[in-house]
This record gives sequence, structure tokens and C-alpha cells, in this order.
Amino acid sequence: MITVYYNDREAAAAEPITEPKPGSWISVIGPDELELDELAESYGLDRDLLADAVDIYEAPRLEKSGNQVYVYTRYCYPEGKEIATEPLLLITTPDYLITVMRAQTDLLRPFTHGQNVEDGVVTTLRTHLLVQIMEEVNLSYERQIIQASKQILRFRSQLRQSQISNPAFVAIIELEEDLNEFVGALQPAGMLLTTLGSTKFLRLSEDDRELLEDLRLGTNELIELTKSRLLTLTNIRQAYDAIATNNLNNTFKRLTSIAIFLTIPTIIGGLFGMNVPVPWMHHHNAFIEVLIIIAICMAFTVAFFRKKRWF
Repeated sequence: MITVYYNDREAAAAEPITEPKPGSWISVIGPDELELDELAESYGLDRDLLADAVDIYEAPRLEKSGNQVYVYTRYCYPEGKEIATEPLLLITTPDYLITVMRAQTDLLRPFTHGQNVEDGVVTTLRTHLLVQIMEEVNLSYERQIIQASKQILRFRSQLRQSQISNPAFVAIIELEEDLNEFVGALQPAGMLLTTLGSTKFLRLSEDDRELLEDLRLGTNELIELTKSRLLTLTNIRQAYDAIATNNLNNTFKRLTSIAIFLTIPTIIGGLFGMNVPVPWMHHHNAFIEVLIIIAICMAFTVAFFRKKRWF
């Protein structure tokens, strides 16, 4: 789906238009092969670079082809996805800003619906709009990391009560995988922002350059925060492994002790049950006396095990 937006006034929302004109923002969502061909032909874009935009595994990077700059990044979108991030391509040309998204998500909704975007969406300021979108990308990670932090606190509270279930343990592993993917996307994104701010690929105003620097610092903070949450998750998982192993060892110790306790009456009963002459075989209270011997031996064994803390 290809939608064209245009606005040249500050503090105003971008409005969809039927035909592109210089200063337009062209939003492409979930394009098929025919739409990519049309896009490449209509705006003189590199077809191979466009195809990379719909590759789910595309990594953040920067490409330049003639007077066109291709900015590949990834934003956080873990809802119902095996892959917790999605690719996003931003293309600046002398006349247009073009965004290509592999799937329909809410990332650009604030720009297309005029929600929570300071100073409006001025499509004629292409580089400024690009920086605004990059800022929204960072916010997508920040929001998800906040949710991950809440989940981690819940896992920690369950760990204190030794109540982590198997589904919760699987959730810990899945969250750990998501955070690892965030780090894998944020690290090249940080280098991308450094490159954008230090080269002349884009004509940046002083305000945009400062905003890019803030985004770079914010990305580095997100990387460190994500690594910190990963370390906490790893510690929780290792602690749970240690607790589970300790509980299993205690269970085996109890079962082994019980087996030893049951062996005592078995041995004594077996000895007195042999078909040979045995003590007290003609004694009237022999059975009770044998039971007393068994009880004394078991009591001594239990006391010994408790003293050694084997039971």
C-alpha cells in the first residue's frame, strides 16, 4: 500500500494527497513485487536496495546511491512475532522522503494521525521528519524495555516464593531472546546515528544535528539498560536452576533415606523368616519382640541420619 502525505505548515498534521509533489512523504507499507517495481521506476530508486527493505532479517545500515540516501533501521514490534523487531527503510531524495515498512504496524501512526508529534509533521522538511521517525524508533524500544522491566520484577517476586512455573520459565527464556535481539538491533543503530551526524549524507540543520546526537546518546543508554535487564534475567534463570537442582537433590536424599529405613525391617524380617532354627522361634511373644527390635533399629538409624543432616 502506497500513501502520499503532504504538509508545509508547522504545528499541523500531514494530509494524504492523490498525487505526489515535491516535499511529499511517501509511505509504503507491505509492498509486493509489483509495487516495488513501480516505486523504483516512478522515483528512480535502486530496486535491489528496495528489496532489502522487506527482508525481515535486514540489519541497520546506511547506503548512498547517487543523490539518494537509504537508511535501514529496525524498530521494536514484539507483539505476536517470532522476531521481536521489524525492518524500516527511510529514503531521502532531492524531492521526497520515502518510508518502506515490511508489515502494517503502529510505528508511524503518530505521524499519519497527528498524535503526540511535537511541531506537527512538516513533510517538506525531509531530514527533520526522518529524525523524528528515528526518534519514534527509539521510543518503541524504550516502551518495550519498560514492559520487560515489569515482567522481570514479577519473575523476581515469584523466585522469592519458589513459585516459578514451567510456562513462566519459558517466558523468561523468550524475554531473554527478545532483549538479545534488541541489543543486536540497537548497537548497529547507534553506529548508524553516529554516521548520519558526522557525515554529509544528509543536510542537517543545527537543531537536527543536536537531536541526532541526543538520539545517539539515548540509543547507547537503551543498549546499557537492555544489557542490565539481560544480566538480571540471566541471574534469575541461574538462581532458578540452582533452586530446582537443590530441591531435586533434597528429594533424592529423602527418597534414598526412606529406602534405607524400609530396608531395616525387610532384612530383620527376612532373617527371622528363614526356614532354619532362629532365636525365639518357640517363644510366645517372638513376633512382638522382633517388632521391637525393628523399631529400635529404625529409631537409631533415623536419629543418626538426622544428626548427619542426611534426612
